[in-house]
Amino acid sequence: MEFDLIIRNGTIIDGTGRPRFRADLGLAGGCIAAVSAGEPLAGREAIDATGLIVAPGFIDIHSHADWIFPLPDHDRILAPLLLQGITTVVAGNCGFSAAPAREDATTALDEFSETLRDRPFPYAWRSLGEFMGALEAQGLLLNAAFLVGHGTLRTLVMGGRSGAPTAEELEAMRALTRQALHDGAIGFSAGLAYAPGVFARNDELLALLRGVAEEGGIFTVHGRAYSWVSPFYQPMFLGAPHNLRSTRELLGLAREAGVRIELSHLIFVGRRTWRTHSAVLAEVERAAGEGLDVAFDAFPYTVGNTTIKVVFPEWFLDGFAEKVNDPRALRQLKREIALLRWALGIEYRDLRLLWACVPELAHLEGLDFATIARKLGMPCFEAYLHVARLSQGKARILLDTYSGDPDHEEPLQAALRHPLCSFITDTILTSQGAHNPASFGTYPRILGRYSRDLGLFSLEEAVRRMTSLPAARMGLPKVGRIAEGLRADLVLFDPSTVADNTAPGRTDAPPSGIKAVLVGGEVVARDGQLVPGVRQGRVLRR
Repeated sequence: MEFDLIIRNGTIIDGTGRPRFRADLGLAGGCIAAVSAGEPLAGREAIDATGLIVAPGFIDIHSHADWIFPLPDHDRILAPLLLQGITTVVAGNCGFSAAPAREDATTALDEFSETLRDRPFPYAWRSLGEFMGALEAQGLLLNAAFLVGHGTLRTLVMGGRSGAPTAEELEAMRALTRQALHDGAIGFSAGLAYAPGVFARNDELLALLRGVAEEGGIFTVHGRAYSWVSPFYQPMFLGAPHNLRSTRELLGLAREAGVRIELSHLIFVGRRTWRTHSAVLAEVERAAGEGLDVAFDAFPYTVGNTTIKVVFPEWFLDGFAEKVNDPRALRQLKREIALLRWALGIEYRDLRLLWACVPELAHLEGLDFATIARKLGMPCFEAYLHVARLSQGKARILLDTYSGDPDHEEPLQAALRHPLCSFITDTILTSQGAHNPASFGTYPRILGRYSRDLGLFSLEEAVRRMTSLPAARMGLPKVGRIAEGLRADLVLFDPSTVADNTAPGRTDAPPSGIKAVLVGGEVVARDGQLVPGVRQGRVLRR
């Protein structure tokens, strides 16, 4: 048989965790047609992979790319993902999904998704099925699977109302969830620290999750608290750490609903939260040992991108547009944030403005808020509120002290080392503003710093947790492993040089050592350069 493409002389790490081996791959029809450790293969074209690892394409199960895919130039914007070896993303996380939509709700959807979007786009779809069909028609740079977001459903059904849904509204959300899962969504996501998810109580979530369980979907969730104290549990300083309480609450919901659960981007926010990492990980292990289908994911940085409103309590988010100009509300907010900053060990220098959302603040992008305050001639709190107010709460920030700092990584490394942990980017990648380093270097950083240099896990285990483990968690067929009959989504990298090159002042630096990336059997990136005009990605339906 003559193959479309041969990859010769490479060392195969197949994604299962088993030891590497030497073999040639024969690709045909977008799939792996042969894995040969002996007999030479013949093909129309060949790639010499001498000295390189050939691995399955990396799978990022925590992406927000669904807000970028509809754009005609999404391949240019999302190129950093592909260039670090990602061939499949799961989008619609943290309760924010670009579908379903409704004509009379597009303004509300625009308002709640501003931080995630590169620019406005017409909602030329109503159901998730129509959305996926539209993406297939235009072509995709990467493979994509989709979650339906609780925040999107709540916005469609309830608008901006913060109270509990009526029985009719809850049934409408249940029906939309079922329809999305029937359309091919792989599961349901929630963001319980962001509006509108922050307003949801457990009886609302439980009713929706039971439907997700009946359909065999997965529940991915941004919890209420990732710090040892938070605005979400009272009294603030008594009882178990809030991040542990949040974890227990989510695990209890999953048990009661009988649903599979993925705890999203496990982090420990603030210097005084770092000490809680062992207790939280032990709680997850205990639940798994008792039979709950649970795992988590994490990114390999001590910074992460989020909305500027992430520090605001629930009461302030309810009616944000009015309260951000209300002197009495601002006095109370200032007291609460001062207390929270002290309790967590977070300074304004730990918060950096990525995207200001309005042109008059663009000159401040990339600066931390202590520096911004000096430039504006304001106290730090007032400078932060100034940016939040002018951007209407839509600015994007990079928050430090996530699971450590560059000199103290014990919580981060404990999470990354854990066998239940998949590796993710959790990045918001747009063409505007400064960037999260995860957009450019996540998987090279895992392979280089944490596997090769620090020895947290073998290279085989690193690849397993960025390929077959996330594929299995999300129920994605025919991706995540190298085997005959599976999709030819592949990464060729040099194990001795693969590295993340980002730094605090250069967060958009491209990685080293990623030699080629293939999607559907075609080379889509080579030596750090995108092959123009090639869109081989597919929509992966449940």
